[in-house]
Amino acid sequence: MEIEILGSLVVMAGDRHPVGGTKVRTTLAMLALNLGRVVSCEELVDELWGERPPRTAGNALQAHITRLRRLFDSLGHRALVTVDRGYLLDLPHHAIDANRFQDLAAGGARAVAHQPQLAVEHLERALRLWRGPALFDAGQGARCRAAAMWLDESHVIAREDLMSARLALGDERAVASELEHLVAQYPLRERLYDLLMLALYRAGRQADALDAFHRLRRRLGDDLGLQPDVRLQRRYRAILSHDPALTLPRSA
Repeated sequence: MEIEILGSLVVMAGDRHPVGGTKVRTTLAMLALNLGRVVSCEELVDELWGERPPRTAGNALQAHITRLRRLFDSLGHRALVTVDRGYLLDLPHHAIDANRFQDLAAGGARAVAHQPQLAVEHLERALRLWRGPALFDAGQGARCRAAAMWLDESHVIAREDLMSARLALGDERAVASELEHLVAQYPLRERLYDLLMLALYRAGRQADALDAFHRLRRRLGDDLGLQPDVRLQRRYRAILSHDPALTLPRSA
C-alpha cells in the first residue's frame, strides 16, 4: 500500500482509492508527513480545527480515524497503529510518493555537475510522480499548508536542476523554449533566468539572452525594488563579452 500526496490525496493498493472527506484527508496527510512518528491527538485536533476546536473534537477525531481504519482494512492493510494518545502510520519510507520524490531529486541534484545523463534520468523519474499541487485537497491547516509549500518549492528546484543537466548535455534549444514557459510561471526566480540566459546564448541568441536579463531587472525593480543578484550580473557581463567559458558544459 502506498500514500500519494503529490496532487490529490489517494491511497494506492492495486488501484487508486480516493479518500473521502476533507478532515479524513487531513488526518491521513498528517500521518503520511510524519511517517513512523507518533502524531498526538492534540496535534491532529490543532491541524483539523485550529485555535477553536469544537467541544466534540475528540469524538470527531476518533470518527475520522475509524474511517481511515475501515479504508485500510478494506485494502487488506493494518497500517494505522494507536500509540498512547496518538497514532502512527506504519509503512516503509518509500510508500509515500513525496519520500520517493525527495530521494530521486536529491540523487539527481548530486549528479548534475559530473553525471548529467544520470541526473536527467533521476529527475525525470522524480517529476513524473507529480499529479498536481502537493496536498491540494488536504485542508487548510497550518502544518499541511507549510508542507505543501515546501514540497512545491522542491518541485520547482527539481525542474531547475533538470534544465541544468540538460544544458550540460547540449540540449540548449529545447531547454530555452521550456525555460521561457517556466519564467512565465515563476517570473521572480533568478536561477531560472540564469539558466535561460545561458541556454539562449548557447543557442546563438545573444540579444535574447541580454533581453531576458533586462526583463528580470525591470520586474525585480518594479515589484520588489531590487536588482538582480551578483551571479546574474556576472552572467550578463559574460554574455556581453562572449566569454569562452559560457560554451563549456560545466558553466551550466
